[in-house]
Amino acid sequence: IDPAATLVVNDEHGALSTIIEPAALWTDSALAAKAASENLRRNHRAQVPVVWSTRLPPPGMQLVLLRIPKQLAYFEHQLAVLQSVLPQGAELLCAGMDKHLSPQTAKVLERYFGPVARHRGARKARVFSARAGAIPARPVPPPASYHCLQLDAELRGSANVFSRDSLDMGSRFLMEQLAQCSPVASLADLACGNGVLGLYAHRLGLCRQLTFCDESAMALESARENAARLFPNTADLRFFHGDGLLGGPGPFDLILCNPPFHLGHTVDDFAGRRLLRQCADQLRPGGELYLVANQHLPYEATLRRHFDQVQPVVRNRKFVIWRAGAVD
Repeated sequence: IDPAATLVVNDEHGALSTIIEPAALWTDSALAAKAASENLRRNHRAQVPVVWSTRLPPPGMQLVLLRIPKQLAYFEHQLAVLQSVLPQGAELLCAGMDKHLSPQTAKVLERYFGPVARHRGARKARVFSARAGAIPARPVPPPASYHCLQLDAELRGSANVFSRDSLDMGSRFLMEQLAQCSPVASLADLACGNGVLGLYAHRLGLCRQLTFCDESAMALESARENAARLFPNTADLRFFHGDGLLGGPGPFDLILCNPPFHLGHTVDDFAGRRLLRQCADQLRPGGELYLVANQHLPYEATLRRHFDQVQPVVRNRKFVIWRAGAVD
């Protein structure tokens, strides 16, 4: 392996980057980039340049090591971009755990790279390999979209954005409650995805300053593009790509959050509980958090640990909306 001509893709915690020290890490995740940076530092390795998913990876790479992502649409997007920039004969190695691989994995690879070698599995994982230039290039699939009735507008979502082609039920449920909120100076849409909660709050006139926060570069790009189309003359919109609210432009008077409850392929409320701790630190005195969560997720104990006032606003068969805040 020539590290100077190697691209690592979707390295979750920096294991590949630390071992190989590639030319670049191509990722959508601010948390993955942060973990890679920290592990490189701890192992006394030089920092690896990060290229976000919304940008083209560096040209001239002869080897690509790609960890197959959870979202098949995102995998297809990455393959389409890679086949447009890789030189003839460059090798692509894609790997994933057998239990997480889609039955369509090899077919998607063949669509963009032609003949694919399926290597013998080991330790419940598998590697696929192909070479660039075997077939003519195909166009990159366009973003998904749907018509949001609440905003009476089309919302678009890039390939790795949660609920990119429909309004998820949790966000819909929270949107039904926002009319009871009082207008504030500053509002954050945390884990914003395509920005639907923040955009709807802005349409209701709930804030003067609106900040969209997400760890996904594609989510922030989608929120930015949707905001530009729906509210082209609004200047006080901010976009923060990072670790939740850490290092962001807070504090805020109101935070809206429909948090993720998966870590990769695993159902886990760790990310949500971590975001709740950040919300407690980033709310102004008298500020409020509105959180929508699945009924089975045990957020109440975490909320009561970090907030003075906690109450369920409304429930349905699947979701509960919590309101939490600190005493003035």
